[in-house]
Amino acid sequence: MKPEERFAPYVRATFLKSIADGDRALAVRLCDALEAAFDVKDIVLYAGFPIVVRDMESVAGFAMRKAGPMAYCCSPATLAAMGAALKPYMSGKSCIAVKPRKGETIDDVLALVARAFQLASHNGGMICKADAKQREKLRAAEAEGKRSTHAAAKGNAKVATKKSLKQSTVRKTASKSK
Repeated sequence: MKPEERFAPYVRATFLKSIADGDRALAVRLCDALEAAFDVKDIVLYAGFPIVVRDMESVAGFAMRKAGPMAYCCSPATLAAMGAALKPYMSGKSCIAVKPRKGETIDDVLALVARAFQLASHNGGMICKADAKQREKLRAAEAEGKRSTHAAAKGNAKVATKKSLKQSTVRKTASKSK
């Protein structure tokens, strides 16, 4: 399966139906946190889990895993700003285990995840090298297209000016011959 085939529109009710009954209440709260930080139209499902991807950069999201829910905060700026608070929950570069530690509640962890999502909503995300190359190619092609359009418009303006001058000359010649 190609990566682009893994994306689907985010429809909260449909997503929540796919979650086991025992995990649904927690999934609802994670949806709330994600939707509070990001515009719903920016959220997509990737391989069945809600995420936010901007300019081909993964920014934030979550997944309901067998070992428990995992939030993803892929914003380097957010990770730098909240590193100390997130560190006890981190596994990998951007994975936040949504599990309370001793003396904490799930509410404490969800509040931390919600803060991370809010901060990430104002920053960029992470992108893999292959996607970064693809994005640069797309940007170069788009820039070339704009240059071509601009050149064509400029060329059309020259043609229009020549036609206008020619018509003006024809009119002047016609009025002199009368």
